Amino acid sequence: MMSTRRILLLSVILTFLTGTFLHAQSYIETSRLSFNTSSREMAPAFYKNGLVFCSDRKRDVVPSNVDLNNNQFTNLYRSEQKKPGKYDNPGLLSRELTTFLHEGPACFSRNGNTIYFTRNIDVSSGKRNRQRQDTAFGIYSATMMNGQWSSITPFKFNSPAYNTGYPYISDDGNMLFFCSNREDGYGGYDIYVSSRENGNWTQPKNLGENVNTPANDVFPFLHGSGRLYFASRGHKQRSDLDIYYTVNLDGVWQKPLPLGEPYNSPGNDYSLILNSSQDTAYFASDRSGSADIFMAHSAMPVFGACKQQEENDYCYVFYEPNNNELDTTAFAYEWDMGDGTKIRKLKAEHCFSGPGTYLVQLNVVDKITKEVALNQASDNFLVEDIEQPFITAPDTVISGKEMGISGHKTFFKSLKINGYYWDFGDGYRSSGMEARHTFQYPGVYDLQLGITGEPGESGENPAKVCSTRRIIVLPREE
Repeated sequence: MMSTRRILLLSVILTFLTGTFLHAQSYIETSRLSFNTSSREMAPAFYKNGLVFCSDRKRDVVPSNVDLNNNQFTNLYRSEQKKPGKYDNPGLLSRELTTFLHEGPACFSRNGNTIYFTRNIDVSSGKRNRQRQDTAFGIYSATMMNGQWSSITPFKFNSPAYNTGYPYISDDGNMLFFCSNREDGYGGYDIYVSSRENGNWTQPKNLGENVNTPANDVFPFLHGSGRLYFASRGHKQRSDLDIYYTVNLDGVWQKPLPLGEPYNSPGNDYSLILNSSQDTAYFASDRSGSADIFMAHSAMPVFGACKQQEENDYCYVFYEPNNNELDTTAFAYEWDMGDGTKIRKLKAEHCFSGPGTYLVQLNVVDKITKEVALNQASDNFLVEDIEQPFITAPDTVISGKEMGISGHKTFFKSLKINGYYWDFGDGYRSSGMEARHTFQYPGVYDLQLGITGEPGESGENPAKVCSTRRIIVLPREE
């Protein structure tokens, strides 16, 4: 028998630092990085195998200045990562980028060869007078050549009439997000974006009133997923900064949503950056007293490339290759599928209702009496699910409405499962055989289920495997 399956600048930050959270994420572990000091460290940026950040720690090699608030000026520092979460003692990022006044925050192009950073526009005034300088600041870029940063160039929209800073360059290098208190904003500092067209930056565009408020909205960071993270104190009644995110749908930045704990706290939390796999973030917070840089890391297992979930197919074609049609009008071949279904054909197509073992028989029956005259073939036929983590979830959901999902139909012959881990594709995760989640924004999301377990005696199954299923999230009804 055969079967065939069918186929920032510190002085400005101090001005900012004078709700409820979306999803407290208990699986996130936070730690204060070892290079923090009693001075302020903030605004981390990914750079090669480490971090660049700005700090007002006192420098020994250059006399320190203070601003009008009697605060030390910030400079850019670099720390190399020696092993995950462990960083060496920082040093100045670059002597050629360091002045007597403020430098930072900063960001880097994808290849690390271009830096965009904030500094005071009139840096010469700091050299003339090392006390209490407070000139406007702007954005500058520089290029790495022969091991040094050179060709320092001001952003074309800098102005001594207002402040421009907090740059973030998109991965493709064609969008520069920044903050400014220019007069066309909604009040305080607003977030703007300028696009690179034919090698030139376009007139900055305000991200709009969904994002910007009469208070300060600062520290933009555009993740590769399309989510824009930023800090604000204008989206709630409290006076501290919290971290939010928004997405752009049909050219409109949507109403921001706050991150949950442990990213946001009763203190000031800001300047978040997130790695490409979305399992490690860095941000600044004064939750421990002074402004420090924290790392937030997912304690869930990391899964490699996940296969698209296959749908279980219980349909088969049955035939007996050594038989031919009966040369008689009194008898006929009949398949008994073992589930109450009988098919009077030599070649039968049948879909079982689900997994199980079915006694499938090919009989020769008397057409008149309908009795079995001869059992031609018989077999206990095993119907199994595909070996994979299986996601039971709706194909479409409405944004803002909670949905339930399950991994109950996950099947492996030889794997003792001890953990189910969900990645919803929108920056949030959960664990357990069942989970509930609310997608806040419309879009197409790849829902991932990863499982861990202990292989059987044969060791033929992996101890960690995952699959994905695509879910369409529709706009909520107005």
